Amino acid sequence: MTARHIIWTDLGGPGMEHLKLTNDGEGYLADGMYVGRNDETSPYRLHYEIHIDSSWQMRSLRLRLMDGPDGSGEITLTVDEKCNWRDGAGESIPSLQGCHEVDIFASPFTNTLPIRRLGLAAGESAEISVAYINVPGLEPRPVRQRYHCIRPFGGDSGLYRYEALFRAGSAVEIEVDSDGLVIDYPGSFNRVWAG
Repeated sequence: MTARHIIWTDLGGPGMEHLKLTNDGEGYLADGMYVGRNDETSPYRLHYEIHIDSSWQMRSLRLRLMDGPDGSGEITLTVDEKCNWRDGAGESIPSLQGCHEVDIFASPFTNTLPIRRLGLAAGESAEISVAYINVPGLEPRPVRQRYHCIRPFGGDSGLYRYEALFRAGSAVEIEVDSDGLVIDYPGSFNRVWAG
């Protein structure tokens, strides 16, 4: 079993995230903790666990908000190979049908999910649907995003143009390392440590 640890600072924060990404040979577990605040909130702590299969298809998410502005909260989601979503009680979530993965507002790690899953070559683009989770509110909603590969991850680093199509003027070029993990997300996150 191998593990990587990453720490990012939140450039829009203040805030910081620690990620422990473990590979057991059959898939991955992303275990992350964010501590910080948004412009209009009091400080909060957010812990998530994302289970990913060996082809970088997300399978489940457990997200816990601690000490949020309105107290604490938790959501659990699962998604199958046909992009059918269920909540922690096993109830179907039709609004998320067609979404492959989540995008957690407070985490740069969730950009790695589509980058790895899509495996785009230089010059290729893909428009996708994701289950976007705003924080500290924990209501997932489907949104459209676009990834364009300028330089694929794998060598020294990769570069991707990311657009949140649901938010005007959101296009940025995200630099990632050889594993597709964010190094620099301009205006949002910057990696300060990796081990």
